Amino acid sequence: MTRKLRILSTISVFSLLACGGKEEEEASAPLRIPTYHEDVAPILAEHCASCHVEGGVAPFPLVEYEDAQRTAEAIRISTASRSMPPFVLDNSGECNTYVEGRWLSDAQIETLAAWARAGAPEGTAPRGGPPAPKALANLDRVDMTIDMEDAYTPDAAAFDDYRCFVLDPGLEEDVFVTGFHVRPGAAEMLHHLTLYAIDTKESEAAAKARDAAEPGLGYSCIDDIHVPDARWIVGAGPGSGALRFPEGTGLRMRAGRKTLLQIHYNQENGRRADRTRIDLMLARSVPNEAAVRRIAATNLFLPPKQPRVEGSASQPVPVDVTLWGLWPHMHKLGRQMHVSASRAGEEKCLARVNDWDFHWQGFAHYTKPISLSWGDEMRITCTYDTLSRDTATTWGQGTNDEMCIAFFYMTEN
Repeated sequence: MTRKLRILSTISVFSLLACGGKEEEEASAPLRIPTYHEDVAPILAEHCASCHVEGGVAPFPLVEYEDAQRTAEAIRISTASRSMPPFVLDNSGECNTYVEGRWLSDAQIETLAAWARAGAPEGTAPRGGPPAPKALANLDRVDMTIDMEDAYTPDAAAFDDYRCFVLDPGLEEDVFVTGFHVRPGAAEMLHHLTLYAIDTKESEAAAKARDAAEPGLGYSCIDDIHVPDARWIVGAGPGSGALRFPEGTGLRMRAGRKTLLQIHYNQENGRRADRTRIDLMLARSVPNEAAVRRIAATNLFLPPKQPRVEGSASQPVPVDVTLWGLWPHMHKLGRQMHVSASRAGEEKCLARVNDWDFHWQGFAHYTKPISLSWGDEMRITCTYDTLSRDTATTWGQGTNDEMCIAFFYMTEN
């Protein structure tokens, strides 16, 4: 090798070493540590503080730095597991996304984790204070309130008390429910409630006869509401808030007809008087009259002491429909749910629950509605953990029984 080549080789080696050293320094340089005011407060205001506010439904506030600092590790753990913000449907985009989806991105979860691991640094407070919490969903207006008219105290002998109340909305013309907000009088006892529209005089007479046959307010209806021609118009469970149906859709309530309110009271958290009210947003007409239909696996038999037991069912789609949203429903042993539609071997994911939480239920609407055609096959599969049980669990109305249901809000095409 000539002297000139040796010099060039030496220069090249030193250049490579220098570049390698620089890359190594950059790779090992610490990333910027998130601070509360710059990075964390905007996330909490957008996704958490509407519930975590003084007097809110959450057990502690998350509005000021001191609130978040005190609970930094709990924030890290609950967001990493996606138990918070509470939303049971998978909103990642792998199986649809939802208008009401309470969902943090992976980057937001990592920001909260890095901040907690760094000791929850405060950073510099901006002028004007922390960002305002995002407002909870609410109705544009309240056109009618369905009121129980009196308080009802559940039967002390019934751990699960299903009670039906015949209520008169006083309608002089047909209207369509386009949104609702359930305001329970005793939320700690609410397993779920359903408000039905009664369509015929005969069905109304049947409801009134049952009501009159029992003393006190309403009648017992744990096995069935015993009213034909009754249609679902409102549903709520633990954690439900105000809900507005998709634009241009609604559920009909007929003029001159009464409604039937079924409430499932569960006394695990105590027993007291309840007077529930339901605020309704109404329209005189809608372009697309909607209905609520379900797919359910009712033949459940879940052996005890099992970490994973499945129940499933399938049914054909009878007409062309558009699915606007759904409400998945299981009880306390539920863990996952998968709902799909298939045709000629091709499967379409309709909904997926990765980590069921009985305490957060309600309808959620697709950001992009889904069309199904006559002849498509819908299938639901629910997964349960029965390790806590000593005896088999079956389908039933009680909180300690089980269910596997997806209620769909749909219109016919």
